[in-house]
Amino acid sequence: MRPDQEAAHSERIALAYRRLANAMILSTLREISKIDGVAEAMDATPEIDFVESARIDPWCELAGLEPEVVRRAARRLIEEKPF
Repeated sequence: MRPDQEAAHSERIALAYRRLANAMILSTLREISKIDGVAEAMDATPEIDFVESARIDPWCELAGLEPEVVRRAARRLIEEKPF
């Protein structure tokens, strides 16, 4: 494989991982947004625990997002009432 092809291939792989990470984060945030009540949510949902933990940091890095931005978004979602 030529060097320019290798670079393009690496870029495609990086983009695929970034999309995967974005999808994973969005999926988690969607699940959080469906939760009824903040107190129940903090005790009963692994999604909240995941977003609040350091385990989300590598996904955010892959997605090109700041973990604290994702955490703030998650907190806003659970504070809002579901439709």
